[in-house]
Amino acid sequence: MNVSGFDDDSGNQSFVNNTDQHISQDWETVDTVHYVIWYVTLMLGIPGNILSATVWLRRQVADKNSSAVYLAVLAINDLVFLISRSLYRQQDVDCFLGQWFCDCCGYLGWTTEYLEPLLVLSFSAERLIAILHPLKVPVRFVCI
Repeated sequence: MNVSGFDDDSGNQSFVNNTDQHISQDWETVDTVHYVIWYVTLMLGIPGNILSATVWLRRQVADKNSSAVYLAVLAINDLVFLISRSLYRQQDVDCFLGQWFCDCCGYLGWTTEYLEPLLVLSFSAERLIAILHPLKVPVRFVCI
């Protein structure tokens, strides 16, 4: 607590609490910064993930590199997370499409949030196997 102040008349110390006045201003600042960061993330994340998934899912890239599939799935997972969370955030204001839709968006966002570390783990395990056993990786031969 921020407690300070003196009483000039009698010389006794009196305590004044100034924290209640500043708490509401601090939370408004935190909320404003939170909203700005969220919208910047949406502006960069949605087009970036669409572009990333498009690049990694091209036939020339995905056929030659198995890691490209993992990276494309990560980009799609991040895209679904951003879209579902932005729709779920509308529930605070007004759930314009129905309560069931907002609940589904919340569960979808929660699922993608927990799926991403598992995708990173599987990508890392695939890379570890490729590094430890490089000659046991199947190679495709194309007969012309």
